[in-house]
Amino acid sequence: MNEDNLFPEDRRPSIPDDFDFCALTNDLLFHMVFSQNMKALRSLLSALLGMPESDILSIDVLNPMQYNASIDTKVTVLDLKLHLNADEFILIELQVRRFEHWTNRTMVYACRQIDEQSRGARFQYESLQPVVQIAIMDHTLFPEHRRFYAKYQLRDSEGYVYSDKLSFYVLDLTAADAATADERTRGLIQWAEAFRAQNWNEVNRIENPGVREAMKTMEVIMSKPSERQLLWDRRMAQLDYESQMSSARKQGLAE
Repeated sequence: MNEDNLFPEDRRPSIPDDFDFCALTNDLLFHMVFSQNMKALRSLLSALLGMPESDILSIDVLNPMQYNASIDTKVTVLDLKLHLNADEFILIELQVRRFEHWTNRTMVYACRQIDEQSRGARFQYESLQPVVQIAIMDHTLFPEHRRFYAKYQLRDSEGYVYSDKLSFYVLDLTAADAATADERTRGLIQWAEAFRAQNWNEVNRIENPGVREAMKTMEVIMSKPSERQLLWDRRMAQLDYESQMSSARKQGLAE
């Protein structure tokens, strides 16, 4: 993937004035941006994993997509599956609406990646690589345990780690006020602001090199009519789903 600047400052792409700003919480846009811009992805991973960018030697995107009309904008699951430094699997997924049994769902996805490793003919237990499932959420997963950025592992009742091969991280975009000093230093606050931004003015105020790289790619994507249409279709599919669920709840209450 090309890590060079996508275009010089004096040749910025043209975005129609009547096109609504599309937030990074659109999972299709999220997948597009971070599949195409490795500088942005490297910066985001550095903040999420708490590791220097210099320690990120390689990133392989394991589920690249062709962004065209063949994508089913209604049902396609648009997580980002990565192989980091050839020794760790990272699964990143946006979840902007509440999903019942979310923890069970993420357990299934992460364990599937564990299982896939064991299917190789030369697999040995000692070669099992860690799997980290990261959820970027626009709501609080556990209201009774509100955290800006939480990490969960398999531990005993005294906190001793049973295994470090399976971890779950949750970034709560609505809980930036609860961020620790370390999380602020790592740039997680700025990334949270980027995801929640609702217009170009808000994102342009963010002084973070990785965020700015992401914004460059967003501009390129939004300058293309075909990709703007895909983003719009994805957003409408999500709105349709939410509307149907709301109607079903009301009907159920009425009955």
